[in-house]
Amino acid sequence: MLIILSVFFGISLYYMYFRHTRKQLYAFSDSLPSAGSLPVLGHSHWFLGGPERLLKNIKQLCETLHEIGDVTKIWIGPSLYIVTFKPDDIQIILENCLEKDYSYKFLQTWLGNGLFVAPVELWKMHRRLLLPIFHNHIIEDYIDVFGEQGAILVERLRDRAGGQEFDVHTYITSCMLDIVFEAAMGEKMDVQHTPDTPYMCARKSVMSVISMRLFKPWMQPDILFNLTPCSKQQRINIDITHKFTDEVVTKKRNKVEEQIGMSVDWNDNQTRKDLLELLLSNKLNLNDKELREHIDSITIAGNDTTALVVSYALMLLGCYQDEQDKVYNELKNIFDGSLRAPTKADLCKMENLERVIKETMRLYTVVPIIGRKTQKEVKLCKWNF
Repeated sequence: MLIILSVFFGISLYYMYFRHTRKQLYAFSDSLPSAGSLPVLGHSHWFLGGPERLLKNIKQLCETLHEIGDVTKIWIGPSLYIVTFKPDDIQIILENCLEKDYSYKFLQTWLGNGLFVAPVELWKMHRRLLLPIFHNHIIEDYIDVFGEQGAILVERLRDRAGGQEFDVHTYITSCMLDIVFEAAMGEKMDVQHTPDTPYMCARKSVMSVISMRLFKPWMQPDILFNLTPCSKQQRINIDITHKFTDEVVTKKRNKVEEQIGMSVDWNDNQTRKDLLELLLSNKLNLNDKELREHIDSITIAGNDTTALVVSYALMLLGCYQDEQDKVYNELKNIFDGSLRAPTKADLCKMENLERVIKETMRLYTVVPIIGRKTQKEVKLCKWNF
């Protein structure tokens, strides 16, 4: 009993000290409106549960906060988040607060200092180096790959047509992975036919653990997470994914060095190059670890975002028959019954489809919540932070 009381007393003392050191933060917090919080937990309870419950909770919380005002607050454990819905304020934040939120650190164990999660100074430096690589003509070189993988996707979906309900996102994701892997690394993974390779299973496992940590506050401190079986599971699977990318990087580096030794012109526009080859041939002085981190980041960001947009677009086309008919007739006129792969000229004619995709992205934003850390005073329309 004495031990329990001592522990309780110690925790109480630490809590009071913790509150005292953050006195200004709590005073500032009191000046902001909020709703739906609990003592100590703050708003953490809104972010618990399965995917459907979580989505419902976040939507309800956002609606509640929006009704209160344009600038509000939420507490997730000991972290204060300022929430704004005003476009002008959001633009100010995105322009002045480049440092990612604390929650992005869960990806760093896997992606290291790739562009997606790199510290600001390193992000700025690497962004300047990498920006010339991301040019439209690089993507245009892979239009035939889009058509080839899209044809496989259509056949897979045709097998499910007229049957029971199924999750189309799973099929879209497999297709996008095949496209992204070939464009980023020049690797034909054939995920659509063989989705359960060791690499793909490891990748899914890592993403599952990271998602779990995001929404389970007690799993966020490394000192607690490292005591769980999930930590070992994550470490083993990260090693598998790293080993795969490292092997690809080594193979590509050897190929590029061999071609340079043979005086091959890497600026020859007739030869299609993947992103990894471009990174290696442009003499950016990135080591193998940095290359792996950037390629892994590109394959993750490029796959998930595109797969979600395509899935939402298909859902909306299914809900609005008139718009579906417009898109169908437009594609019918372009291809005239042919099963050939699309070309750049074909894409420029898909005006109705482009409008559907843009409206989809407006209605169903791929990243609806963006977290940033303030490193200097930021003045919004009404408040200073």
